[in-house]
Amino acid sequence: MSENFGIGRVVEPAGALPQPASVLDATGPVRDDEFEVAVERLCLDATSFRQIRDESEADPDRMAARVLEIVAARGKMHNPVTDSGGVALGTVTGVGSGYLDPPAVGDRIVTLASLTLTPLRLDEVVALDPDSAQIEVRGTAWVFNSAPWGPLPEDIPLATALEVYDVYGAGSHVARLASPGDTVCVMGSGHAGKLAMAAAREVTEGGTVIAVDANPESIELVTGLGLCDIGLVADLRDPVRTRDQLALAGAPEADLTVVVVSSTGCEPAAILATAAGGTVLFFSMATSFQTAALTADGIGHDVRMLVGSGFTPDCGSWSLDLLRKSEPLRRAFGLEGAANQ
Repeated sequence: MSENFGIGRVVEPAGALPQPASVLDATGPVRDDEFEVAVERLCLDATSFRQIRDESEADPDRMAARVLEIVAARGKMHNPVTDSGGVALGTVTGVGSGYLDPPAVGDRIVTLASLTLTPLRLDEVVALDPDSAQIEVRGTAWVFNSAPWGPLPEDIPLATALEVYDVYGAGSHVARLASPGDTVCVMGSGHAGKLAMAAAREVTEGGTVIAVDANPESIELVTGLGLCDIGLVADLRDPVRTRDQLALAGAPEADLTVVVVSSTGCEPAAILATAAGGTVLFFSMATSFQTAALTADGIGHDVRMLVGSGFTPDCGSWSLDLLRKSEPLRRAFGLEGAANQ
């Protein structure tokens, strides 16, 4: 049974699962409990992409070299600084005889399990834009029986589908955690933040949606689209000032606070913004869970804190359907007049 979790691909340390492992075996042929993918694009998570860009001073050649270096050393796209990865897009080229309910050879799919646990070999970086977390590559990945994947939808542009799949859990988790009449505070207005706001709009009839971000243009966008009722420009690394700004803006304490920022040091602000007995969903790879736990302890604030897993049983279908029917969300993802790629 353990083979279903990809343990056979772990090189070191022995006995580790693929995600915390330091090195995976990223060589063929495809094994019985896997399918093989010819990878054409990586979508790095925001935290990892930002770190690589900053480290490389936004030089595309240095960024590409760093991605190739990480994958060559680890057999997976597992950023050792941020401990995060992303997802991949490609075409199925082989299916192991023991894989349960596989895609068909020739299907284009997105690997929804993190790249930090997906065996990956990269032959080249074809194109990299320092302003986009999506990187065109040529390589091969192997997906375990236990790892989720999703079909590439035909009615949504390729780049947008990949963006949504990368953060789909933000929408699904909000849909499960929020209730009608709730106040939902979303900290961060990137792709995950926009999806979380739209999900809150969908399930909190009569409630209040709050958006907080350091970027005025981002707040202007989500406010103008109607994705939130209150938009606040604030430095989330300053928790007391953020709390005071929320109060001045007339924002109620949140029943649910969703943290989707790519910056560190935002945990205290999220805890202070949340009502006693409320919930904080940390859906960010920049989160320090030690800081979150000890901050709540130190200020005597009783909130439920959840780790935002990237997996939910719908495997992205709920968030893709929300994108299809929510005009504000479609506009937020730039889909006005868009055509499939």
